[in-house]
Amino acid sequence: MKFNKFSALIAVLIITLTACTDLHENILDEQLGGDLINNPDNIEALINPPYATLRHIIEWYDYWGLQQISTDETAFPTRGSDWFDNGAWQQLYLHTWTPDHIRLSNVWNVLSQGISRSNTAIYYISKFQQTATTDQYINEARFLRAYYMYLMVDLFGQVPYREANALDFSATPEVKDRKTATDFIISEIKAVLPNLKKRSVVTSERVTEGAANALLAKIYLNYQVYAGEAKWDEAIQYSDAVINSGEYTVTNDYWSMFQYNVVNHPEFILTVPMSDLVDMGSGSVWINFTLHYNQIFGTYTSFWNGGCTTADFINTFDKVNDTRFYDGRIKSTTGLNQGFLIGQQYDINGNALTVRSGSPLIFVPEFNLANAAENEGVRVIKFAPNPNTPRQFSSPNDVPLLRISDIYLVRAEAKFRSGDVGGALADVNYIRSRRSAAGKTLATLSSLTADDIYKERGFELYWEGFRRQDMIRFGKFNDAHQQRPVTTANKALYPIPTSAIDVNKKLTQNPGY
Repeated sequence: MKFNKFSALIAVLIITLTACTDLHENILDEQLGGDLINNPDNIEALINPPYATLRHIIEWYDYWGLQQISTDETAFPTRGSDWFDNGAWQQLYLHTWTPDHIRLSNVWNVLSQGISRSNTAIYYISKFQQTATTDQYINEARFLRAYYMYLMVDLFGQVPYREANALDFSATPEVKDRKTATDFIISEIKAVLPNLKKRSVVTSERVTEGAANALLAKIYLNYQVYAGEAKWDEAIQYSDAVINSGEYTVTNDYWSMFQYNVVNHPEFILTVPMSDLVDMGSGSVWINFTLHYNQIFGTYTSFWNGGCTTADFINTFDKVNDTRFYDGRIKSTTGLNQGFLIGQQYDINGNALTVRSGSPLIFVPEFNLANAAENEGVRVIKFAPNPNTPRQFSSPNDVPLLRISDIYLVRAEAKFRSGDVGGALADVNYIRSRRSAAGKTLATLSSLTADDIYKERGFELYWEGFRRQDMIRFGKFNDAHQQRPVTTANKALYPIPTSAIDVNKKLTQNPGY
């Protein structure tokens, strides 16, 4: 059986219509679901749901928002009567959230759902006659369960957990603390790794050997944060396994990864398949929430003038020589560049655009978080839109959760922290050597500091949902930046949502909340 983009999208549609939004685990109704769980021909209907939950973790307003808006990379200023939403966006940026913040409960529910769906797949697929296919799908479901647990460990530091065969849902799940959960996640990934296929066999839309090695590398890089002990050698070991596999290539054309309808790009290790041929929901779009109301083009008629980046972040870039700052290949069809949108904005015919009052639409780095003008804040376009899309609220961009350039930088950081500065410098320069703007040369580095690695991760991975994790690891998460004062160290963990504690008294609220 083939798990392809079409079947994944069908699963997304079905699950979006039927998924619960509360904290209760979804239990298959034996009468309604009997044919499903007893017929091996329906195996894809069991493995698709845990995959489909990946779509919900790339929704800009929930998981992505927690990882981005809490950092120096993303802000959602209030603009007149727009973008206040009971202070939700300002609270994320200012680190003034509470356990009742709507985005926290939404993300907790999504990750819980992913764990539950993975357990359902493991349990019922294990009931079929065991074949190479059932073994493969069980291993993939175990990886996905570990992946959702990893995200919960990273954000919240605790994970409610029950075994896949624990069917007494009246019993409260046990709660794994941060170190216990991290060690369990590692053991699960290592257990399934030898039985996973290569990307060249099943594509980056499926869990692969490379995905398992890459996730282990990233977990070990963060192990000191999660469990209080450095594991740099292990991070290097599993990075080496990905890099030396021959399955992935750092591209010489950075922006090729972020065009629409790109499938199985050589950089991609694990992706969320997306399409604008079906209704994916507005959480999966990448341009609507940031572009000004008047930047319409093609079939796009609705923009919301919201999210922007900060002057602190863009000022770290080599704005002339680094291709990651600006690319103009989509301007003729959209009027926009990819990268950072600064200064006067134009339509596809080169006409200067205006704000609603008629003044020039000139994006500036400054913004007032509580009361920003329409043009305040530099905008970011990472993923290129399809200008002739039949659905302006459905993204045609497959989203990489893991990619090879990230793993080179994981290895560079682990080498640097373990004393191999030369090896780290070589990895950073390998990435930089492929990131020069057209006709320009991005300088390689002659020496290396921790701050150089931190900045390079920002250059390479901005707007992809990794900034909070990086800032915590480099000790910068609580620093002051544009319109945000210094915050307290406990903010490096989000609080457990009140709604979660209400249904599981074994959870303990994180310190300071």
